Amino acid sequence: MGTTVAQLKDAYLQHLVLKGRSERTLEGYGAYLSEFLEFAAQNGVLPTSPATALDRPLLTAFQVRLATRNGPSGKKLSLATRNLFGSAVRGMLRHGVTVLDLKLPAPDTVVLAKVGDRGTRRMDTDDFERIVAAIATDTPQALRDRALLEVLFATGCRLSELCGLTRRRVNLKTREVEVMGKGKKIRGTFLTDTAADWLQRYLNTRRDESPYLFISRQTVRNVPDPKTGERTPKKDLYPLHPNTVEHIVKQLALRAGLPDEFSPHWFRHGRLTIIARHAGLLAAQELAGHASPETTKRYTKITGSELKRHFDDADKRERGSD
Repeated sequence: MGTTVAQLKDAYLQHLVLKGRSERTLEGYGAYLSEFLEFAAQNGVLPTSPATALDRPLLTAFQVRLATRNGPSGKKLSLATRNLFGSAVRGMLRHGVTVLDLKLPAPDTVVLAKVGDRGTRRMDTDDFERIVAAIATDTPQALRDRALLEVLFATGCRLSELCGLTRRRVNLKTREVEVMGKGKKIRGTFLTDTAADWLQRYLNTRRDESPYLFISRQTVRNVPDPKTGERTPKKDLYPLHPNTVEHIVKQLALRAGLPDEFSPHWFRHGRLTIIARHAGLLAAQELAGHASPETTKRYTKITGSELKRHFDDADKRERGSD
């Protein structure tokens, strides 16, 4: 028998490991594909079945299922979440067709929904002051959390980039930070004076030799083998996991009375908006590490109240010039 469904999934995830995809991406895609395989098994296509048993009707039925089932919140899955499932299945099909030379449905059989412009949410400086004020100062991790939030807001880093920061890429004297971005591209960003001060205080308490800027209290993780992709428990000092940062931010936002959907990505939106407002779009693009200014524009849209203020200011200036 040729390649099985389970082998196709494992081969694709191993391919992602070899491509250097982040641990978070691997976890996400693994979970999405596991749910797909579970659905396939319920419909007669077992993990031990030939991969070629994955046909169009099964793929369509899975997408219908995603459109009708509820997520952990009890609400229907959003279009964006459904697209994450779709991207994982598409990638697996593409790997099967192009690399393993299997006769599978074309990847675009899996339809990705068009997600409209919902408006980018961002955090302003007042929100930031509220969220840092919500940190309980009597906890052992209070100093780390304050330094973490200060660095996240100052640098405009993506969450995965923040967790991957190492000490040698941060110069506290010049406040310069080297960030390893998407595609392993290096770009520069900066710390504010306040962020540099809090980070220095936090690092002064560290007695470990870990190269990472922020470390986790979890010392055992299931680490994928770089060659096989197989996960085995390994004890070490690990960087803070993106899921941990997300949990920290959401708990603090809840305590501060900020919106329920508050996300660490709002810190990035806020910083890019500040830079674009005072230094222009190109400066924000450089700081963000975007290849196109069109991408940056999505992060820097002004709010309705800001637009109204600009409208009124323009009207006053026009009338004053008469």
